[in-house]
Amino acid sequence: MDKEYITRLIYEYNPHIKGLSIEIPEFKRELYSEIYRWLEKKQAIAIVGLRRTGKTTLMRQIIETLSSNAAFFSFDEEETQKKEVLLFVIDYFINNFKSGYIFLDEIHYVDDWEGVLKRYYDLKNIKFIISGSESLELSKSRATLTGRMVTFKLEPLNFREYLNLKGKKLDAGNIAFDDMAAIEGLYTKLITEKEYFEHEFLEYLYKGAFPELVNEDDESVIRKYIKELVVKKIIYRDIPVIFEIRRRDLLFELFKYSCSNSSNLFEIKNLCNIFNANYETISNYLFYLRSAFLVNIVEVYSKSPAKRARRNKKIYAVHPSIAFSLLGYKKDMLVEQVLGQYVESIFADEFFWRDKQKNEVDVVLQNESLVPVEIKYQNHIVPGDLKGLKKFMKTFGSKKGIVVTKNLFESRVFEDKEIMFIPVWLYLLVK
Repeated sequence: MDKEYITRLIYEYNPHIKGLSIEIPEFKRELYSEIYRWLEKKQAIAIVGLRRTGKTTLMRQIIETLSSNAAFFSFDEEETQKKEVLLFVIDYFINNFKSGYIFLDEIHYVDDWEGVLKRYYDLKNIKFIISGSESLELSKSRATLTGRMVTFKLEPLNFREYLNLKGKKLDAGNIAFDDMAAIEGLYTKLITEKEYFEHEFLEYLYKGAFPELVNEDDESVIRKYIKELVVKKIIYRDIPVIFEIRRRDLLFELFKYSCSNSSNLFEIKNLCNIFNANYETISNYLFYLRSAFLVNIVEVYSKSPAKRARRNKKIYAVHPSIAFSLLGYKKDMLVEQVLGQYVESIFADEFFWRDKQKNEVDVVLQNESLVPVEIKYQNHIVPGDLKGLKKFMKTFGSKKGIVVTKNLFESRVFEDKEIMFIPVWLYLLVK
């Protein structure tokens, strides 16, 4: 370890120690206020999420409020990704800066980081705030830091945040997702700008996951940014650092397949045949993609965990913009027929539903009761489009169902049950 180099990095990362400052964006992610409430708690705070979504910026914004009592270090450089460097940095902060808050960015690159933090957590009165582009809650760290760490996931930008960065600040308040009266009030308030929101929604689909791309209009730049700085960095660098990867080409092709088949059912045995790989390899690689926040894998709703495990699952690209970039889509290719499956990916939650007769609901939300949500990004909705939704409501006694539409806004009643039709741009503005 080159101590002189590491010391120089420490001071470069912490200009506030010398009374200097660095430029930090004013825009704050919605997660900021949630994390801030935990600063005075003893537990370490972990911020995880996809590359380039703003984890480092979020940490810098918190440091700005803590002044000289906080210190920051990033392990993004290969030279720093060693346990001895982590120990040196923490000791330097404690002994030289008297830091009460220590921010450690991209800590997942360091071997045994969880063991190091546990020892300092137990012996020193230090508040750790850490981040990682990989899941920091894998079995080893979860066991080591049980009760000592609370984790927050920084998702790709949501539509509200995207509009905020574009300069359109909206205060929709806190509206329940199934409160039709409140949603109608919001619709009435925004109806004169309907075309603006519809246009920006399409822009959001194409580039809206990443703060740095919100005001970028060059399609080639957008696609290259996502493919090179997000996808390839994760697949060819981040994942292999954490997991043993023998075939990075297979991992890349598996993710590309996931993008082209986003929102579809999948079975691992079929993937084995497609890629000529064994069951364990495909299963592990899907786990790695999920741990790196590139895909979501969703189970069929059932009260029985055993039944959920046996049934086929759905796979989603974590955001449409990533799929479009990897598949080489230009904006003029995003017609209604293409967009349907990718709009659904924005709403992917813990469960969907499908019965033996192939009646299906895209999302099952769990509130006081079960609320089914069907995504129909199309100009016309026919009775057959509601078959799965109605079957779910009858089967589970749901009083309300939601259809997310392209432009239809109304409420219908059948057999004392309410189905709400809500334009996608409007529904994404509801907190």
